[in-house]
Amino acid sequence: MTEIYSFGNLPVIAHAWNKDRTQIAVSLGKNDVRIYHKIAGKWKLIHTLCEHLSRVLAIDWAPKTNQIVSASADYNAYVWTLENDVWKPQMVELQRTSRAVCCAKWSPQENKFVIGSSDKNVAICYYEKDQRFWAAEMIKKKPKSTVTCIAWHPNNQLIAVGSCDYRCRIYSAFIKIVDDQAQTSNWGTIKNTNELLYEFQSESGWIHDVAFSPLGDNLAWVSHNSIIFAVSAKNPSQIKMEITNYLPFRCVIFINESMLIVGGHEFSPLIYNYDQDKGTIEFVEKLDRQEVSTGRSSIGRRFDQPAMQTQTPEPISTHQSMITQIVPYQNENGNLVKISSADLFGQIVIWNLNDKKEIVIEAGQELRGDVDETLTLELRSGKAEIFGTELAIGQKYQFTSGMKFSIFTYWGCTIISSHDDYYVARDENPMHIYLNVHGMLEQLRQKAESEKTRGPRIMVAGLPDVGKSTLCRMLVNWAARLGRTPILVDLDVGQNQVSIPGTIASMVIRRPASVEEGFRIEMPLVFHYGYKTPGENIGLYNEIVSSMAMYVNIRSENVEKSLISGIVVNTCGYIRQEGYESFKHVAKAFDVDIIIVLDSEWLATKLISDLPSVKVITLPKSGGVVPKDAAKDKFRENKIREYFYGPKNNICPHVFTIEFNEIKMYKIGAPQIPDSCLPAGMILKNPYNKILPIAPSAALVHHVLSVSSSNDPEQLLAKNLLGFVVVQHVDSDKRTLTLLAPQPNIKNKLLIVSDVLFVDLK
Repeated sequence: MTEIYSFGNLPVIAHAWNKDRTQIAVSLGKNDVRIYHKIAGKWKLIHTLCEHLSRVLAIDWAPKTNQIVSASADYNAYVWTLENDVWKPQMVELQRTSRAVCCAKWSPQENKFVIGSSDKNVAICYYEKDQRFWAAEMIKKKPKSTVTCIAWHPNNQLIAVGSCDYRCRIYSAFIKIVDDQAQTSNWGTIKNTNELLYEFQSESGWIHDVAFSPLGDNLAWVSHNSIIFAVSAKNPSQIKMEITNYLPFRCVIFINESMLIVGGHEFSPLIYNYDQDKGTIEFVEKLDRQEVSTGRSSIGRRFDQPAMQTQTPEPISTHQSMITQIVPYQNENGNLVKISSADLFGQIVIWNLNDKKEIVIEAGQELRGDVDETLTLELRSGKAEIFGTELAIGQKYQFTSGMKFSIFTYWGCTIISSHDDYYVARDENPMHIYLNVHGMLEQLRQKAESEKTRGPRIMVAGLPDVGKSTLCRMLVNWAARLGRTPILVDLDVGQNQVSIPGTIASMVIRRPASVEEGFRIEMPLVFHYGYKTPGENIGLYNEIVSSMAMYVNIRSENVEKSLISGIVVNTCGYIRQEGYESFKHVAKAFDVDIIIVLDSEWLATKLISDLPSVKVITLPKSGGVVPKDAAKDKFRENKIREYFYGPKNNICPHVFTIEFNEIKMYKIGAPQIPDSCLPAGMILKNPYNKILPIAPSAALVHHVLSVSSSNDPEQLLAKNLLGFVVVQHVDSDKRTLTLLAPQPNIKNKLLIVSDVLFVDLK
C-alpha cells in the first residue's frame, strides 16, 4: 500500500520523521523547518522553526532523544530541543565553515552528528556538557570539493562521505569524549579520530548520495552520470559499477544487505540487487510505473481546437517530478519494510516494500474490489483485462481511494496485490455473454466493411446502477483492440465518462481506455445541459440530444472508418414516464439498430412493442454491480477536480480576475409557470430552452460555467463547448469575478451558468 501526501506546491528539499511517525519535519526550500502532525489522516502544521537566514538544505530527527538538527545555506547548523511544547534552537559552533552546510545526519546512537559543507569541510559534532554547547571536530584530510552527502556506519564510529570531486571516502568518526573506546570494524581497525580509511574513485560525475547496508558490510553511492557504485568490506579494492540508461540518481538506500533502492530524476524509485560474491549489480524492478501519456493531461485544455490535439508526452507516476530524498520509514529485524520519498512538487510518498500478496484467479473468474486506500495491482502471469482493457505483464496499476475494479480472465492468471481490498467472484458472471455480443457486433462491422454500408449502432439502457457505463466501455475497448474506431456517445449527465457532470459528450475511441484513468480525451464534442438528472429539464435534454445526434451522424457519414465501426450510446437510468419517452427519442435521433437492455424485462418489453424496427437484446447485470447512490456526489466532484488538476494532480490550473463587462452569462431554461398563473388564453412556448441573461452576483460562487464556442446567444443550444471555469469569488464593489480555469484567460466570453457546483478545497 502506497501512501501519498501533499505539502503544497513547493519543493520538499529534506524531510525527517519522529519516532512513531506521527510527525514529520520538512524543508520546503525556505529558511524555516515546518513540523506537521498527522490527525485523522491529514497533516496539520503545528510548529515552524525559524532561526535560519537562508534555505534549509538538510534535516535529521533523532528518534530516541527527540532532537532535530537542521543545516542551511546560511553557513549554520542548529540543534532543536522540545521543551514545554516549544522547539528551542542551539547553534552549532562551526567556526571554520564559510559556505552553505549541505548535509547533516545523526549517528546511530544519537550522541553526535556529522555535517558537510560547500567549503569542503566535514565536521563531527558533539555536545560539550561542561561548556553546554555543540562543538565540532573537523576532518583534517578533507575532500577537495563540495561535500554533498554523508552516511553513518552502524557501529557509530565510521562515516562515508561523498563529494563533487568524484570520490567517496570512509573516515573514522571516533570522538574520545563521546565514545568509550575505538572499535574494530569490518572496514578495519579504528585508531585515530578523523583518520581516512578508504578513498574510492568514481568514473565521473559528482556524488549525490551514499549509504551503508544495515550491517555495514557493503557501501553504495550514486553519481550524477546515472551510475550506481557498490563495494564490499570483504574486498574493498573491487568497486562494482553499474551504468544505467536512466536519468541521474539523487539518492540511494539499502533495504537489506543486498537490495538497495535508488531514486532521482527518473521520478520512480528503482530496486537493484548487489551480489558481493559475484560482484554484480542487477536491476530488479521499479517501485512505481513510468509510462508516457498524452491524453488525460489535456482534458483541461478544451478552450480551443488546437489545444485539444495530442499534447507533448509527459510521465505518469506517483511522483510527478524529481525525487529529492529517500529516507527510512519503518524497520523490521534490521531490514527496511517502508521508505518515504520526497519530490520537487511538494509530495511525500510512503512505500510499503513487503506488501505484495499473490492471488491466483482461475479461468472464468473475476477479481473484484472497492479501494479504501491506494491499491497497487500487477499481472504476474497469464492474461487478464479490466473492463475490456488488457493488462500488461509486469506493469503496476494503481487505484486510488473510492475506485472500484474488476479483473476478469478467460484463461487464468496470477495477480500481485499490495493489500487485500478484493475478493475472487466464483459465481456465474455474464462476461462470456458480453463478449458474445462484441463478437456479433464485429461480424456486423465486417459485413458493413465488405458491403460499404453503415456499421452497427447500439444503445445501452436500463435502470440506475446496473453497469451501463461499464458495458459501453467494454464494447468500445474490445472494438478498439481490433483496430476499430467506434464513436462513444455518453448521455449520462450525472456520471459522464467523457466530460464533467451536467453535460453530454461524444468522442471517437481510437485506443482502449487506460486501466487507471479511463479514456484518453481527444477532441470531444460536448454540449451544455446544466443539471445532474434529465428529469430537471427533460425538454432541454431532448433538444441537446438532437443536436449531438446531428453532429455525430455527420461525423459518421463523412469518415468511412467511423461509419463502419459504428456508434455506442450510453444512457441515463431515468426510464419512467417522460424518461421512457426520452429513451425512444434517443433511439430515433441516433437511428440505432440494436438496444441492449440490462436487467429490466419491463423496459425490454416496452421497447420491443414501441420500436419494432429495432433489435432489443436483454442481458443480465454483473454480480459486481452495486448501488452507488452515496458515491455519486463524490464521483462528480472527482470528475470536475480531474478536469482542472488532472488525474494525477499533474496540472496546475489558473486563478484570474475578470471584469463584469468583459463577459456575458446566460442560463438556459426558465422555471415552469403553472397555467393558472398565466393570462387567460396565453400559452408559454418552450420555457425549457429559453435563454435568459444572468447578472453576476454572489449567488454564482462555486458554480461551474461552460465556455461556449458560439458568439451568438441564440445559438447556445446548437453549439458545442470549449471548456469550463468555476466562479471562486464575486466582488460586487469592484465588479469583478475570480475564476478557476485550466488556462490563464478565456478566449470566448460567452458563458453558460450550470447548477453543478464545485468547491475547490485543494
